[in-house]
Amino acid sequence: MENLKQLLNRFPIEVANGKVITVKENICHIILENSKKDIWNCSINSIVENGENQLTVYPKEGSIVVVGLTGDGSATILAVSEVEKIYFRNEKSEFTFDSSGFQFNRDGENLKEVLNNFQEGFGKLCDELAKVVVSIGVSPDVLAIMQIKNDIVNANKQALNKILK
Repeated sequence: MENLKQLLNRFPIEVANGKVITVKENICHIILENSKKDIWNCSINSIVENGENQLTVYPKEGSIVVVGLTGDGSATILAVSEVEKIYFRNEKSEFTFDSSGFQFNRDGENLKEVLNNFQEGFGKLCDELAKVVVSIGVSPDVLAIMQIKNDIVNANKQALNKILK
């Protein structure tokens, strides 16, 4: 009977709109619109037991959320009107998306670092190729090689860094 009581306490008894005041980690402070009641420990995720695999949508401070209020006095965000950040983690993968860009991690590797290392290595290759002098015939077009290097190392890297964290 006690297990049934715990299970029933997890379901919303009342649904209300609230304004997000602050967000810290996986909880937030909200004020309910109708009653003006302060909810200091509103859970962002409805299921908090699973720490390994998760998808969390963080509401933007000042935005309106739909909150489920349970009989034991706890509250959980059910829907958000504005998103500050989305975080996903599953097994070896981790993904963060917010206004500053994307961050992808997989099995200890960061996508931005891997792509930046590739671009730096490509730039070094172009530098070495530009040093080659052919004694007979046509020499490499050093200006063309350096233009390709600049396009990849500078312009492409700047665009990539705007997208990825």
